[in-house]
Amino acid sequence: MFHPGVFGTLLLETSAGGLYLLSFMNRFDRVSRTFYRLHGTIFLILSGMALFFMGPTTYTGLLSEDYRHVGNLSVLFLTAGILVLILYNVIVYFGNWKNQQPRSRQIGTVAALLHLISLSCLILALLPDWSPSPKNLLVVFSFLSSAFLLGVVLLAMNMGHFYLTNPTLPIEPLLFLTRIMVWVMFFVSGVTILETAYDLKVSPDFAQALKLESFQGLYVWGRLLLGIIGGIVISVLSLKTVKMHATQAATGLLYVALLFILFGQAFSGFLFLENGILL
Repeated sequence: MFHPGVFGTLLLETSAGGLYLLSFMNRFDRVSRTFYRLHGTIFLILSGMALFFMGPTTYTGLLSEDYRHVGNLSVLFLTAGILVLILYNVIVYFGNWKNQQPRSRQIGTVAALLHLISLSCLILALLPDWSPSPKNLLVVFSFLSSAFLLGVVLLAMNMGHFYLTNPTLPIEPLLFLTRIMVWVMFFVSGVTILETAYDLKVSPDFAQALKLESFQGLYVWGRLLLGIIGGIVISVLSLKTVKMHATQAATGLLYVALLFILFGQAFSGFLFLENGILL
């Protein structure tokens, strides 16, 4: 049976969201080739680890079940995305960058789309049915927003480091990423409010967890306090700090934002995959 696991899901979400947002960074001419090399390598490693942790990762394993099963299609699309991502890394590491940059954006976009299709197949595999029910819509919005949130906070945190070695770098790239991070963080918070209302209505286990009457309560409150409340506060502070051009302080805040958001999304994934609680 296809079961991606919390770790595999987080890795795929981060790669899918990060690769898609990375394709928009080409609008900033001063973003160096090193930035694309760094993230091409990071997302290749994360995607490879996601492939390992998601489930049946060999073609023998895929064919021994049902290769048309949507969960296995997720693995196949991720495999294709990794192959394209390898080509992307070859382009960003070698050759004349002025000629290679437009091509790298095209290939990076293809890799991002394959990862997003893989994530979409994973979401469909986890749904009991494909009807447009409130629960199913919340699951879709939750996974997709999680992908973009994890991807953008990683990009923003790493972007902040480039200002430490190149203080003359324009503020626009970091401002662009932190603004997206704040927007997505508020969207995730809105989805979480709807999920909380839904869980209170249909899940007695969630009500017990909210009152700390079960072990799952630690994950519920960890998700709410770190992933949502802490994520909003640190994201807004990061944006305000970037607007002040205090890039060193902003990078420190983005480190904290990455930790808060990562733990929050991990708690959310565990609650859904292991306990069926949407949050």
